[in-house]
Amino acid sequence: MNTLKATLYSSVLLSAVSIASPVMATQFIAADSTPGTQACMAVASNKRLTINNTMKSLRISKAVISKKLLCNDLSVGDFVSLYSLNKSARFLNIDMDTRTSITDLAKAKMPSVVIMAGSK
Repeated sequence: MNTLKATLYSSVLLSAVSIASPVMATQFIAADSTPGTQACMAVASNKRLTINNTMKSLRISKAVISKKLLCNDLSVGDFVSLYSLNKSARFLNIDMDTRTSITDLAKAKMPSVVIMAGSK
């Protein structure tokens, strides 16, 4: 079963990379259809309307997303900071100005395709 998942993920990843237009922004791909992943994909969209519609359909609040949701094992605050999702941070009342991080410049290149997994 794990080899099937690995094969599926790698084929989706390779096809996404091959058809991707200029690699300016990060492309997020959902790993599954759980509510946590749906919420993370909404945050990753960086669109207020998408986040709001997802919150309504999943019946969760901003506080739950901001405080309890984990996207790829990162808190939502760390996740929006890592991928510079300013609109999502503003909508969820996450202050990105006070975050400090140390980045190795040799490894600073972000992947162009990220497979998303939310809280379980």
